[in-house]
Amino acid sequence: MVKKKIALIGLQCGDEGKGVRIAHYARKALSKSDMASSDGFPVLVQRWQGGANAGHTIVIDGEKFKLHQIPSGIFFPKTYNLLGEGVLFNPKTGMEEIQELQNRGVEISPKNFGIASNAHVTLQYHVDDDLPDLKKENHVSTGSGIRQTAVDKYGRIGLRFEEFLNRDTFIRILKEKRFSEIMPTSFGSIEQFVDSYAEAMKFLALFSVLQSDMLRRHGTHYWIGEGAQGFRLDIDKGLYPGVTSSNPSIVPFRADLILGVIKLYESSVGHDRPFVSQMDPRLEEILREKFGERGTTTGKPRDLGWLDAVYIKHAIESADVDYLIGTCGDRLNCLAQMGEKIKIVTGYNINGQVYNRWDKSFHNRDVLYDANPIFEEYEPWDKFVDENGKLTPNAQKYIDRIQELLGREFILFGTGEGEKDVVELKDAFELASVN
Repeated sequence: MVKKKIALIGLQCGDEGKGVRIAHYARKALSKSDMASSDGFPVLVQRWQGGANAGHTIVIDGEKFKLHQIPSGIFFPKTYNLLGEGVLFNPKTGMEEIQELQNRGVEISPKNFGIASNAHVTLQYHVDDDLPDLKKENHVSTGSGIRQTAVDKYGRIGLRFEEFLNRDTFIRILKEKRFSEIMPTSFGSIEQFVDSYAEAMKFLALFSVLQSDMLRRHGTHYWIGEGAQGFRLDIDKGLYPGVTSSNPSIVPFRADLILGVIKLYESSVGHDRPFVSQMDPRLEEILREKFGERGTTTGKPRDLGWLDAVYIKHAIESADVDYLIGTCGDRLNCLAQMGEKIKIVTGYNINGQVYNRWDKSFHNRDVLYDANPIFEEYEPWDKFVDENGKLTPNAQKYIDRIQELLGREFILFGTGEGEKDVVELKDAFELASVN
C-alpha cells in the first residue's frame, strides 16, 4: 500500500473543529489499513506546531475530552501519535493531561505516543511571565507561556525536551542564561527549581523519541497532520500582531492533500486584530450563549462574526488548500426560529474603495480597522441536514455560494460534537491518491 499523507489546517482564528475531524480521519484510516502488514502502526497523527495554548474539544462515543498537547488520534488503537519538533511542550501540564486521559481509560504509552526529543520546553517562569496578559480584557495570549518560550528558542537560550530530561544539562543551561536573576521567588536555588520537575522528568523520559525514526517506523499506510490554531494567527501570514508564535498554515511535510477547516460562521478570542465580519452585539451575545462559544484553553468568551469570504479565500490561496471541511452549520439552525438572515462577507469598503480580494495594504495593521463589511444575505434553515444526510435547500444555496466565492469544494461537513457526526461527500484518502 502506498502511504497517503493528508493535513488539516484551520482557515480562521482557530476553534474550527479540527481535532474532532482529525479523530474522524484517524478512525477512517484504521478501517482502511491492513493492521497486520507492518511492524509499526499503520496510521500516524502528527501535531506539528503550537503548544499548551491550543485546545481541541472532542466527543468520542458520547464522551467529551479536551486535548491541549496530545494529538487527536490518541483514542484509536494502532495509531501512533507524535508531538513534533515544532511544538512547544509544557512538561508539567503535559504529564497531567496524559495521566488524566489514562485515568479515563485512554491508552497512552511510549508504544503509541512520543514527544520529539528536540521540541522546546515551556517552563513555569515562561507561564508566570505570560499570566498578566491573560488577565487583560483585550488579551491575545492564553497565558500558556508560548511567546516567552518562542523568544527563548529563537534567542538560542531555550531548552530542548531531551535536555530537560537530563538534570545536569538542565541546571547548566539555566545557569548560563543567568536564570537566578528571574527565578520565581518560591525557589531558593536553580537546583531547587529543577528538582521541582523531578516527577515530570521521570514520568516523561520514556516518551522522548527521534522524530525521523518515528516517521520512518509508523504511518506506513496513512499520515495525518494536525494543525493547531488557525491561519489568521499565523506569525507570518496572520493578522499581526494578534497572532501566535508559530505557523499553523505551513505543513512541515509533503502532503498529498491539504484540507482547510472552516466554521460556517466566525469566532475569535482576543482583540489585538481587526474583526471585519463581527456580528451585531445583540445577536452576538445571544448566539455566544446558545453555541457555548468560549475558549477551550482560557474559557473566555469568543467574539462572533459572519463568514468572511475575502479572508478565507486569501487563506486558501496562501496555504495551498485543496478542499474544504465545513463545521457548525447545525448551530445556525436556530436563526430560522429567530427570524435572522444568514450573511456572508463578500467585500470590504475602506474609505469608499471596495475590495473583493485580499490586498497588500491589509498587512498594514491599521488599515482593516477602517473596513466596513459588504454582506450578502441568505435565508436560514430549520435543519442543516435532512434525515437522508443531504443538505437542506437553504443550506445548499449557502454552501454553493461559499464554494463559488472561495473556488474550492467542500468534501465533508461536521454536523455535531462527535467524530462520527459527519456528512462525507468525498473520501479524502481517495482524493490524496489522485492529487
